[in-house]
Amino acid sequence: MKYTGTVIQILSNIVIVDISSINEKIKATIKGNIKNKSNILVGDIVEVEKSYDTYIISKVCDRKNYFIRPPVANIDNLIICVSLIDPKPDYLLLDKQIIFCLKKGITPIICLNKVDRVNDKEELKTEVEYLKNVYGKENDIKVILTSAKENIGIDELKEVLKAKISAFSGNSGVGKSSLTSKIMGDTNIEIGEISKKNKRGKNTTKDVKLYSIDSNTYILDTPGFSSYELYDIEYKELRKYYNDFLKFKCIYEDCTHVNEKECVVKQAVLQNKIDSERYERYKYIYLELFEKDKRKYK
Repeated sequence: MKYTGTVIQILSNIVIVDISSINEKIKATIKGNIKNKSNILVGDIVEVEKSYDTYIISKVCDRKNYFIRPPVANIDNLIICVSLIDPKPDYLLLDKQIIFCLKKGITPIICLNKVDRVNDKEELKTEVEYLKNVYGKENDIKVILTSAKENIGIDELKEVLKAKISAFSGNSGVGKSSLTSKIMGDTNIEIGEISKKNKRGKNTTKDVKLYSIDSNTYILDTPGFSSYELYDIEYKELRKYYNDFLKFKCIYEDCTHVNEKECVVKQAVLQNKIDSERYERYKYIYLELFEKDKRKYK
C-alpha cells in the first residue's frame, strides 16, 4: 500500500508524516536506498509504503523551495507581521522579506496586527493607506488587518492559509504567537503527544514542526524567518523584485535605477509615481548587496 504525505516533524531517525487521504499522522523510517541521497526536511512531500505495521518513506518528491536555516521545504506563504505600536513598522525589514519571498517563490502576505490597540485612528488610517497603496496596489501584495484579542481579520487570514504551508515572520512583539495560537486553537496538543511517545532524538528536532490546522493546511513553527540577510541575491538582479519599478521601462535594459543619469524609475520617483521612501530603501539594499559582492573578491 502506497500513500503520499507531508513531513511535519523529524525526531532523530523517525519521521512524522501527515497523510491527509487517510486522516492519519504516522511514524515512518527512511528506505535505505534514499537515505543518503535525500536530506529529508520538514515540509517535504514524500511517498510512503506500508508493509504490515511498518511505514517506510520510499521517495522524496520534487521541492518547490527549500532552506538550510531553518531546515524546511515547500513554503507557500510568508505572513509578514507588522504593528503600529511596540514596535513600530520596520519597512526596511519588510522590503527585505518581500524580496526574499519573490526570490524563493513564496507568496508574501502583510499582516498589520494589533489594530485594536491603536488609539490614534488617523495614524492607523495613514499607515493602512500606505501599506495598501505602496504594497497592495503597486506590488499586488495582500494586506490584512488583524487583532487576535478582538478576533479581527482572523477568518480572512485563515482563508489565505487554506491548503498551504505558511510561516509567520516579523520583529519580536508584533504578536505572531497570539495570531498563530488563535488560528491553531488546541492543535498543538496533538503534536505534543507524538513527541512524548517517541523520546528518541528529542534534542535533534531542530525546533522545526508543521502544525496541521486543516486538511493539507499547515503552519510552520520556527523562529528562523524573523531575521535573515539576503544572502543569495545579486545586486544586479535586485530591481527584478520591485513590481512598482517594473512598470517603467528605462532606456537601458540593465539600468540599476541607482547611478544612471537617464533613468525612468528615478523620474517616476520625482513625479510621485513611485513612493520615494521605498525607493530610498531600495538604494540602501542595493548598496548593501553591492558592498557584499565587492568583499567576496578581496
